[in-house]
Amino acid sequence: MAKIKTAKEALAAVQKDGCALENVPDNLKTAEVCLAAVQENCYALKFVPENLMTPEVCLTAIQKDSRELQYVPESLITAEMTEMYYNGFVGFGFALEDVPEKLKTTELCLAAVQKDSRALEHVPEKLKTEELCLAAVQHEGLALKFVPEKLKTAEVCLAAVQQFGCALVFVPENLKTAELCLAAVQQYATALEYVPENLKSAELCLAAVTRYYEALKFVPEKFKTAELCLAAVQSDGWALLYVPEKLKTEELCLTAVRENDDVLEYVPKTLKAKVKEALKKPAVKKPAAKKPATKTAAVKKQR
Repeated sequence: MAKIKTAKEALAAVQKDGCALENVPDNLKTAEVCLAAVQENCYALKFVPENLMTPEVCLTAIQKDSRELQYVPESLITAEMTEMYYNGFVGFGFALEDVPEKLKTTELCLAAVQKDSRALEHVPEKLKTEELCLAAVQHEGLALKFVPEKLKTAEVCLAAVQQFGCALVFVPENLKTAELCLAAVQQYATALEYVPENLKSAELCLAAVTRYYEALKFVPEKFKTAELCLAAVQSDGWALLYVPEKLKTEELCLTAVRENDDVLEYVPKTLKAKVKEALKKPAVKKPAAKKPATKTAAVKKQR
């Protein structure tokens, strides 16, 4: 670009390309030139000297792209400008991590976490309230990771595990109750991994393994009974992979294979022939293991 030497050349340059303002000498940057620049291209606002940032210049830029508010001096930010920024944020999904700290308000942060709970990580600590944190974990339970310890209440933690059971890993130990752990396991069976050993009961383990077979990995040996393992394979034959060898009886293996014939290869060699032979006979309908009664409704089997 040819060197700009006069005010006339400066005006002509920015009228053609607003961002040409970057190459206009400071002594030729006038209110008229700067306004013309942002009228042609709102992104030219960042090249406007602070002493020439008038409400008109700033508003012109923000009306085209509210993100330009980040270049406006705090003394010039009006309620109208803030509202436009908020509407732009909600409408176009600006990432909260890209929002300047001075523009992060309670309202803006709440809108952000309601759209994407991971935004909680970028909410200033002073703006993290119980209401905001609750909204975040209700949208995505794992957002509990970014909730300050002082705001991890029983209500917030319960909401988190009800949304995603494995959020239990971020629940303070003193808030891990039998009720909360049951809610976590009902939502996501393998959350059993994060249940304290003293809270793992036969009822809880049964609730877990009948929802998803891999939960059997996290059942304490003392609760891996023939009854529990049978209930697990009745629910999903793949549970056979985690049944202790000493509990793999002909009946249990047959039940697992009838539920899913792909697990036949995991049947002990000593039992495989008997199981294959038994498969040729009609299955005798047996009542499924009784699931434990719970206060909350069961959710769909974990995938």
